[in-house]
Amino acid sequence: MVLVTSEQMQALDRRAMEVQRIPGLVLMELAGKAVAEVVWARRPRRVVVLCGKGNNGGDGWVAARWLAHLGVPQVRVLTLADPADLRGDAAQAARIAMASGIAYEVWQPGVRLPDADVYVDGLLGTGASRPLAGDLAALVEAVNACSPWTVAIDVPSGIDASTGEVRGTAVRAQVTVCMAAQKLGTAVWPGCEYAGEVRVADIGISVPDAPEYARLTTPAWVARVLPPRTPASHKGTFGKVGIAVGEMAGAALLAGTGAARSGAGYVVLGVPGERLVAPYEFIQRPLCADHPHTLADVLADCQALVLGPGWGRRTADWAVVVNRAPQPAVIDADALPLWQPAAGAGAGPRVLTPHPKECARLLGWPMADVQARRLAAAQTLARAAQAVVVLKGYRTIVAAPDGRIRVNPTGDASLATAGSGDVLAGVIGGLLAQGLDPFDAAAAGVYLHGLAGELAGRRLTMAATMASDVVQHLPQAIAAVCQQPPGE
Repeated sequence: MVLVTSEQMQALDRRAMEVQRIPGLVLMELAGKAVAEVVWARRPRRVVVLCGKGNNGGDGWVAARWLAHLGVPQVRVLTLADPADLRGDAAQAARIAMASGIAYEVWQPGVRLPDADVYVDGLLGTGASRPLAGDLAALVEAVNACSPWTVAIDVPSGIDASTGEVRGTAVRAQVTVCMAAQKLGTAVWPGCEYAGEVRVADIGISVPDAPEYARLTTPAWVARVLPPRTPASHKGTFGKVGIAVGEMAGAALLAGTGAARSGAGYVVLGVPGERLVAPYEFIQRPLCADHPHTLADVLADCQALVLGPGWGRRTADWAVVVNRAPQPAVIDADALPLWQPAAGAGAGPRVLTPHPKECARLLGWPMADVQARRLAAAQTLARAAQAVVVLKGYRTIVAAPDGRIRVNPTGDASLATAGSGDVLAGVIGGLLAQGLDPFDAAAAGVYLHGLAGELAGRRLTMAATMASDVVQHLPQAIAAVCQQPPGE
């Protein structure tokens, strides 16, 4: 599913009016009607529509008129400016609404908001990026304090439509109706928390399937990119994943199981010291004085590597593999600080999987900045590291150095348990071994891992789910997406 920035949406609007020859007032009429239909589904008796000065406010005036037409007994518009001050299509929409009998009032700070079953937020549109201040901020705070159910038009006021950032205060909506395409800022955290359920309304604007748009990963897309399995397939067809076992062997075993469950043909463990108690299917190759092989030697025949889970203090010994190994590799946990793009000439593609604290260390940012600006953090690290970056957390972001973005909708607090990141690293490694492009492997792996966590949490409760439960539910997650018809 396409996700657009504010600038991209403005370009689509211009194209609709200049190329498709759709008048702006027609687009406004369709947008307002779409919002009204969402509100009307709740059969409210009292609706208050908050209208700003721009086209978003114009959509609100149209929605108010349609709500009255559909049969809502009480509809009123609340503004911060007199409708006489409006310009363009918004002014025309307001005039038509008032001529149809829609009442309005200009809100004053300190005045109690009128009671309503539903509030509609048409204060600011996708072009707004400044922090809310003054009377506007006070109105938003008042709505958040009293509204039982709020519908936002295109994007909740106070959310940056392009980045999801919240600077100060913002409307907390239960539903956001996006016109033509979902706005990127409503898909990433923290914007998604304010947007609530997002519905996309078709208002006649053509949205091309262009590579410059970010995407929300869907099960149909995952079904399309997973490698096919034919009757002639064998274990060699699906590749060999090499995993370096460090001080905490359990992390490597979780990663290995994630790789196997995601479809890799073999899992190879490079093991220092004694053999591990591991699944019979895993191949163990020793790294010790009696077998003077380097890590690069024992993993040389693998098609993909998973480096970092549970390494502990051994990391310095294996930096050369992180930076020089020719295979595609997942760089996780203790291997992350070792990745040096300048030292990686000849190295295969890398997928970095930091959680927010690790991302903050790699960027030199405060962790609070990473969380407040997750999209910018992922994109900045991807460019600096010249690698695909998986910024873990709620609504995990997958960013490529060429600017591609995928936002993941799966996963919940079931994944808030030790070892779940090791499982994810293994799943991505397993998909790399099967020949997926690193960006696709990362995005598909994140989706499957998140869905497996949700499935485990439903059966066991989110509080009781462990990483081993997540990996055991990967088959169900894969089965669920494979039932989808392949597509975007």
